[in-house]
Amino acid sequence: MDLGLSGKRALVLGASQGLGAASAAALAAEGAETVLLARSNDKLATQVKDIIAKGGKASALVADLGRQADLVSIMDDPRGYDILVLNSPPPPPVKAGAVDRAAWVSQFDAMFLNQIDLAAHLAKGMAARGWGRIISIASTSVQEPIAGLVYSNALRAGLNGWLKSLSDELAGQGVTVNTVAPGAFATERTHSLDAAAAKRAGRPLADVAAEGAASIPTGRYGDPAEFGAMVAFLAGKQSAYTTGAFFRLDGGASRGSS
Repeated sequence: MDLGLSGKRALVLGASQGLGAASAAALAAEGAETVLLARSNDKLATQVKDIIAKGGKASALVADLGRQADLVSIMDDPRGYDILVLNSPPPPPVKAGAVDRAAWVSQFDAMFLNQIDLAAHLAKGMAARGWGRIISIASTSVQEPIAGLVYSNALRAGLNGWLKSLSDELAGQGVTVNTVAPGAFATERTHSLDAAAAKRAGRPLADVAAEGAASIPTGRYGDPAEFGAMVAFLAGKQSAYTTGAFFRLDGGASRGSS
């Protein structure tokens, strides 16, 4: 299937590893000129090198999503972007009652405010050109709060609500806005959560990871490439009638039917 992405320009946030990197790789494989953004120059360089080695077009952009000033050059780029993949660094675990105002402000900037600022700005160029795709990497915590991941539970849900509103405003201008919510994938993030759980329980990491995989109806963690394929499809020409939607990719782990 030709997704029609050749000649399109994509910006993928949080693309140095995990699902962001997988999304960038999938878009580049479909012919999009892909710009990978993250804080780690070394990790970005590795991802870009891998994409180019496979025949794709990619470049790195070192920036901190928590710093609005770092995003100014992106918004001022006269070429603009046809595809924007929103993604933020995974927040640290915290309990709802452990309120630290400074920490909340920091996470709010990175996970919500700076992302909507960037998306709203780039969407103007997309609408002017009559074509665009905004895809947000969220979490199933938007629909089913996850214990200990309070920042994610609250801020990703807020971002999803804003994106739904944005999708209504852009629907008649050739720009789609969709959210993809991953469950447990075989990424560094999942490994770190399993490792923390194993440490708390005083159990072998392998046992905790095996139990986590077994708790998913498919019996395994997701392959990041599977996630990237979904992002690429939503960026493609075939998804022009799909907007304002929320897609769960979790192997059937979520218990809700919608």
